[in-house]
Amino acid sequence: MVQFRRRNNAHWYHETQCSGSLEHCSGSPVNISTTVNVPTTVNDENPPVDIRPRAPSESDNMSTGSNITEQSIITEQGIFLLGVTENIAPTLQDTLYHEQPILTASDAMYQALFPTIIEINHTNTFSLYDRLSTALTVAQVTGIQRLCSHYALRLAPLPSPDASRESNIRLTQITQYARQLASQPTLIDRHALAQLHDVGLTDSDIIILSQIIGYVGYQARVVAGISALAGYPTVMLPGFPRMEDAAPNPLPDVMPNWQGWLPSHAANDDQSDKEPDETASTLTELLGHHQQSLLAYHAITTHQPNSPQLQRDWLELVALVSARINGSLYCQARHRQHLQQLTEQPLLVTELLKGIDHALFLLPEQQIPHQLISVTAELTRAPERFNHQHVKRLQTLGVSDTQVIRIIFSIAITGWTNRLRYTLGK
Repeated sequence: MVQFRRRNNAHWYHETQCSGSLEHCSGSPVNISTTVNVPTTVNDENPPVDIRPRAPSESDNMSTGSNITEQSIITEQGIFLLGVTENIAPTLQDTLYHEQPILTASDAMYQALFPTIIEINHTNTFSLYDRLSTALTVAQVTGIQRLCSHYALRLAPLPSPDASRESNIRLTQITQYARQLASQPTLIDRHALAQLHDVGLTDSDIIILSQIIGYVGYQARVVAGISALAGYPTVMLPGFPRMEDAAPNPLPDVMPNWQGWLPSHAANDDQSDKEPDETASTLTELLGHHQQSLLAYHAITTHQPNSPQLQRDWLELVALVSARINGSLYCQARHRQHLQQLTEQPLLVTELLKGIDHALFLLPEQQIPHQLISVTAELTRAPERFNHQHVKRLQTLGVSDTQVIRIIFSIAITGWTNRLRYTLGK
């Protein structure tokens, strides 16, 4: 398998070096089938959604891996978890069964981002090779071997891009952007987006790229979390880098408005005859450049809030910790406001915004908020090191498996949204 991959794609191996062997691949996916309710209202926090399974293609044109095995991989329900539930205990399997809507939406997002057939045209130049190469880069940043093996296996049989200087520069820029956004979101700014535009990426391409980076990071943390809950051993690579927390930054006293931006908006930035809000875009409008992933993203991100099995202040605390580590000021301000409305602990919020260790020092270890902060920080910073001991501390305090699973999903989702909010606007 390794020899076959190198023979077809030797040129990208130095760009996205896969850690470990391809033999440790996905296994059988969890067998989940469900119907998802489709909302009919539309706004920036609650965009439209219809994630009913669709044919695994964006059109009927252009590049794909044509073998039967790959076709079956894409259309298989349960692809999101990559077989992590194959040997788990029946009680945990039953608990996961109740998470059908979000798991089905996550499968739908996989199909939206990695269809077997992609039409290449002047607005959509991001090929299946580009998508899977990006996914592999992000998987390697997270250190989750199951993901590395899966995306390397899918990438292996695809035809390589041409060896021109322009193609090499384009692929290098995409890989660098993916690695930086996955590992340290605050390294990305408008200049980085403009560089993507300079190497030929369209607005639609940039949205697809951003969604892939967010989705694979989300997938890695869910897989790591469920593996920890199941008691699977972790496989840590010596010297594997650990994500650093973003530097603290002061937040505005009032909730700021978020304004989206893409390189194509640059022409409007200098138009003095227009008010700033006239050219601003909501996140929904930006993500609408790729409708298929927008619909699934909405279904995933709106499943978790207001869960009857989970206290709302827990969710907001988890979200604030994630936003603080990832550096999204908008998300920090939003979750700070929500947490202050739900709790009477202004000192905790203040210390948390200073740094994670400040908040942990303030709270006794025997309290659930302390363990929520600790678990969120560990899964956000180093999913490859996340293990059963982390979730056991919550379980010892009476947190159920259902609650732990929803905490894991909340951490993973927030990290995805943090990256979209930070890089695509301000």
